[in-house]
Amino acid sequence: MVNTILLGMDLAMWLVEQAPVIVVMGAVIYWLQAKLNKAEEDKDTLARDVIKLTMLWEEKSGELEENSTKIKERILELLQDIKTLMTRN
Repeated sequence: MVNTILLGMDLAMWLVEQAPVIVVMGAVIYWLQAKLNKAEEDKDTLARDVIKLTMLWEEKSGELEENSTKIKERILELLQDIKTLMTRN
């Protein structure tokens, strides 16, 4: 009986000694989670902006000079690829 009480006290003391480590780990996890959320928000904002740009470019591409059809086709192809990549995610 006395041994279990001593063992329980030793365990309690060990847990108290570990409290600073737990607090630091919790703070680090909280900080990393905040950074991850910000990165995801930034990625989503970028994806929306690229999609808007792509749609606007497709609408306005007819206004380019006629002699630049090859450039226009290449730009449209690249923008459509970006749009496809962004809408998949």
